[in-house]
Amino acid sequence: MHYSTEAIVLKNIPYGEADLIVTYLTKNYGLLNLFAKSPRKIKSRFGSSLEPLTYSKISFIGKEDNLQKIIQSDIIHPFQTIRENYRLFLQIANAVRFLIQALPKKEPNSELFYLLLNTLLYLEKRIKPDNYILFLKVRGLSILGYLPDFKNCGVCRQELKEEFYYSSGFIICKKCSSSYHYSSSALPIPISQGVIKLLKEISTWTLNFLERVKISDKLFNEMEKFLQNHIFTVLGYNKTWDTEKNITAS
Repeated sequence: MHYSTEAIVLKNIPYGEADLIVTYLTKNYGLLNLFAKSPRKIKSRFGSSLEPLTYSKISFIGKEDNLQKIIQSDIIHPFQTIRENYRLFLQIANAVRFLIQALPKKEPNSELFYLLLNTLLYLEKRIKPDNYILFLKVRGLSILGYLPDFKNCGVCRQELKEEFYYSSGFIICKKCSSSYHYSSSALPIPISQGVIKLLKEISTWTLNFLERVKISDKLFNEMEKFLQNHIFTVLGYNKTWDTEKNITAS
């Protein structure tokens, strides 16, 4: 069968001497791994369209239960300036990795597709991208159903009051943090009210609003630490990650 859709390259992996396996987030078919024949040859018809973060209109063929093959890839927007900014590219790559881990294959999610696409479009024009990367992670977790409940304790289900702790993917109350039996790898971690407030609010913001938001370095760093720990907990992958090896392989 023949398929066409808009798609964003998330990563590519060498396959044989000149082929690639390309991971896409597509508008119509969700997360896909597709086979690209000979794109690493100098005269490849694909050109630079299989580079990470490239936004293209693609066509592919094959049965759904097999590894399908790309037959055409026309660039809509290359996002080359983001790839050329090494620090920014690493930040985006870390956010992209949890999308790859969390999103089920071949399940369309247009909200997540446009979240990534619009974030990339904004990042091209902004000098300070940190708010946008943070927003992408939080909104992505929210869309995929991985953002914790901030209203009720994850253990006793009572309404959360003044003190907040994190453990095993949940926000918990002070009482449960001292009485619940935890493994050594899931000891409760205190979370400031500032982080809780930001987590509640940021998922309701828009990309336009982010340009006017000022987050203190202390709060931003605490938020990043929380997100890293939470993503590690709910998705179970190593916190230390070779970005270039996993995202930019070509």
